Amino acid sequence: MRDFACLPSSGTTRGVDYFQSMGRITLKYVLREASLCAADLCVELSSWELKVKAVGRQDLDSLLAPINGTLYGDVRRDLSWWTLDKQEDGSNVFTLELAKRDHKAWNAVWKLGLSHHRKSHFGWTPTARTPVKKAEDMLVKVKPGRLPRKQEAFVARREDLCCSLEDGQDDKTAVFRIHLDKAALEKACEVTCLADLFGVDVMEQYLKVFIRGDDKSPILMGKLFDKIIPDKTRWDIIKAAAPAEAEEQVKKSGQYNTCLQVTLTKAKPSKKHWPQMLEENELVLQREAAPQIQDLHSKALRAASPDRSGWSPEELARDFKNKADGCFRSSSWRDAAVYYTRALNQTPDEEKLFSNRSACYVKLKKFDKALRDAKTCVSLKPEWPKAYFRLGQAHRGLKQWEEAIDAFREGRFREPSNQEWAREIEKTEEQQAKWDAQAAEQRKLKREADMVTELNEATVVAEREAMVAVAEQALQAGKSRKEAGELALKGAELAKQRVHDMAAQKKKAMMVEDDQELDSAAPYRIVCEDGSLHSKSFAHTDKGMYFMGMTFMNFKSGPVNQPWIEIRHPGKLRWSQGCAVLRLKVTLPETIKGAQDVDVELTASSLRIGTVGDTDPIIDGTFERKVDPNGENYSWFLIPEEIPPVMELTLDKDAAEVYQTFSYGTLLWPRLFNDDIPLGEGLFEADLTDMPPNLLQKFQEEQERSDQRSREERQRRQMMTEEEVAEETARMWNDEFARHGIPHRVDSTEDRRLENFQK
Repeated sequence: MRDFACLPSSGTTRGVDYFQSMGRITLKYVLREASLCAADLCVELSSWELKVKAVGRQDLDSLLAPINGTLYGDVRRDLSWWTLDKQEDGSNVFTLELAKRDHKAWNAVWKLGLSHHRKSHFGWTPTARTPVKKAEDMLVKVKPGRLPRKQEAFVARREDLCCSLEDGQDDKTAVFRIHLDKAALEKACEVTCLADLFGVDVMEQYLKVFIRGDDKSPILMGKLFDKIIPDKTRWDIIKAAAPAEAEEQVKKSGQYNTCLQVTLTKAKPSKKHWPQMLEENELVLQREAAPQIQDLHSKALRAASPDRSGWSPEELARDFKNKADGCFRSSSWRDAAVYYTRALNQTPDEEKLFSNRSACYVKLKKFDKALRDAKTCVSLKPEWPKAYFRLGQAHRGLKQWEEAIDAFREGRFREPSNQEWAREIEKTEEQQAKWDAQAAEQRKLKREADMVTELNEATVVAEREAMVAVAEQALQAGKSRKEAGELALKGAELAKQRVHDMAAQKKKAMMVEDDQELDSAAPYRIVCEDGSLHSKSFAHTDKGMYFMGMTFMNFKSGPVNQPWIEIRHPGKLRWSQGCAVLRLKVTLPETIKGAQDVDVELTASSLRIGTVGDTDPIIDGTFERKVDPNGENYSWFLIPEEIPPVMELTLDKDAAEVYQTFSYGTLLWPRLFNDDIPLGEGLFEADLTDMPPNLLQKFQEEQERSDQRSREERQRRQMMTEEEVAEETARMWNDEFARHGIPHRVDSTEDRRLENFQK
């Protein structure tokens, strides 16, 4: 990223086309009726006014009038240029690029009305009566031709220009804010535009922010915690208060700092809180850590590898192990794991290699792989105490506290004289207690946030609906508009009170034991199939919707613990769903003795369940979407031996929706009836096992192809060192730059060797 985009980015005024960024604006004007060259034009420019005329050609004044006038904002004459280019159709195109003095968007090209530069002030003193004209306000002739821009010339040092850094995030974006020193910034802007001072390179999981001309010493550079969408990255120059450590200086000056703000949009699977936003490369950010020239030569021109063609598997394994040990000592955990893997390919029964690779995976926080290696190590040599140490570390990293403690106790049993086992057990118990306390507090906070958000949303909806209904009834009854308004307000107040009472009941429902019932029901509960409280009932909510994030796809087997939603409509029911089927469990009155006492009326858009001979419905509502009343899965029956009686109902979703969907996740309904509170994505898991066989087979084939590609690429990269991966990534990036004509390259070993050869 090199240009700051702005709105409007382009437009046409008085026949002049313009294109602008925050730092520059370019004017293009077609001269169709004049045979001119650049020498015939006289272009005069001040900081706020533009004059263009043809020398000795007064007849062209009207033609050139659209490119004469007072500019909307101030410009920098020293960084502006103009050209007159001949087109194939014989017309001339006048091109003028103006460097803006202020970093902002222009709403127009020309200033309407009187400019503040032309205003005259009353002369109170003799000095004030004598107008003083600044050099920048004078019209000066500008020679034709583009400015010879210096390619990424050095302007300022990072240490002088940047004074502090802030970062922040929500579930959708991550923000980095770099505060700039005022004096250093003013000095740098004397040489170049503010818009040309910085550069940002961003990839799916990497970020680099630097000063142009000094990109070898970036302001920020490192690996992001998770993936982002590079195309949606935004950067701006803003004003912001200084961070906490500089708060006293801000209070003294009473001003805000100029900041460079970079906003990253998280990718869909990464829309969550990141525990660490950026893992910076500290060596790159330290000027003193730059390698010496002789070190670069030694790395670029490495000695030839020895001939290993006659080596035995044991000798090859020993050589790879020595390299892995060296990488481990230098904290290169990934490369160490690669070399241990190569050693294991030669000697697959060596328990120490599995132990060492498990240690590497623990350092890399890949605890599932560390656990697999630790279990293999235990199986190869169960009498070795260190194998249980690795096993306990892996379990502890996976938050499997009891298994970790059991592993450490097993190690202590085999090595009772070592006091480290007791310390590891104590450390694990402390981490478990801390984790449990944090989890309990988090659940409590989420519960409270859920209830407040849901209450606010439900209150607004209830008040609006009550006001409309009461006002209409009052007007129909002959009340005046004033009386109808007063009654509507009273109705809204009563509706608000009812919602608050229901929320209080729900709060009690969230706190009671799973097998207890309340006298009056909450608006809804997230429960298991048997009615007990589901773990997802404490999920975070956003605007009244339970939002869980990504929707899980189950196509090999059905979900293990699919949630059910318990509501009253007006009677009590629980419902759940798959991609093509709805399931309902309705609690019936105790007076019903059998199926002959139940009346079910089902249409494509509504459901009514009642008792034969009774006009009051048990369940009555309009579906959120359509169902198929004649579907092959449609059935209902009374569950035997249930008191009170429970009816189970199975419905097919509309076949047209199932076959025409572009994403199987969209088949999940956000609510059962159209007046229920909507639930967010990810609450239900997508159960594809109830889909038509041909659609299920199609999804399985697509999934298998995608998984195979991912496995192959993962296996290939696992057998490469970090240096080899970086070299391959650099080459791929350089190929993309070349394909799109971008004059930029990522440094690679191939480039360094070519440079050394040319020297």
